[in-house]
Amino acid sequence: MLEHNKEQNTSLLREWCGKIETANRNNIFCHCRNCGYEWVDSSFGVVCSSCGSQNVEQISCWQFPDD
Repeated sequence: MLEHNKEQNTSLLREWCGKIETANRNNIFCHCRNCGYEWVDSSFGVVCSSCGSQNVEQISCWQFPDD
């Protein structure tokens, strides 16, 4: 019984991770802390195309409220 619950939890976690990955696709708001440039990207760990800085704040757009 415990093994079945563990498999179910692992499956559910994989499903959630997949949905978050899909939601992030082309939906990551990026803000360069050095030059202030802002853009939307599809991956984390990006470099600012304006100044080349790696000091970039990144927030998944789906985390913003719709109102």
